[in-house]
Amino acid sequence: MTKLKNRPQTIGRGVGEGNLPPRYRGDGESGGEPPYDRFQMARLGLYIFLGALTTMFGALAVLYLLRVPARGDFALEMPKLSWLGTAALMLSSIPCQMALNASRAGDLRGVWRGMLLTLLLGAVFLALQSGSWSEIARQLQGAPTHFFTSMFYVISALHGLHLLGGLVFVAGLLYYTQQQRVQLQSVELGAIYWHFLGVLWVALFGVMLVK
Repeated sequence: MTKLKNRPQTIGRGVGEGNLPPRYRGDGESGGEPPYDRFQMARLGLYIFLGALTTMFGALAVLYLLRVPARGDFALEMPKLSWLGTAALMLSSIPCQMALNASRAGDLRGVWRGMLLTLLLGAVFLALQSGSWSEIARQLQGAPTHFFTSMFYVISALHGLHLLGGLVFVAGLLYYTQQQRVQLQSVELGAIYWHFLGVLWVALFGVMLVK
């Protein structure tokens, strides 16, 4: 993998021209349909999706907080593995941003390294979350299921599923980087999604610590 210069829109076998974005149907001076920017549409779709996720997890957080006054009958102790997993997820944003910066500089090797570290730290987070579930199950063996325990499972499972989807996307970016066909736009969308999941989990984790 080599460093490619003057290709901020597409890294590898791109279709951009210098510092200009790729041309789409309707571009130019021939008139006809207005330019269609697929990246802008994809980013708008991502923002709408993230807004829907924020609404869903926000509703779960509010439901959780409304029951806090009744928490005296069972105070959920957050497993230590959840703390370690949260730290791993927060750290994963660093190589993710490094990959984005490298893509803007046309550095394929930097993109590959950053995304690989992001993938590994994301996998570590999911593994630690699985361990947290097992730890809670052992602590509550034989005890009746409690609201806060159920909420921990629901919130962490839903977040984990969305993060698993992010890992699949990151794995795809790694593949296309290896093939020298990764696009800056794709790396940017992946970084936005990954940073969002990190911030979202920190907020949810903080909510679940409220007693």
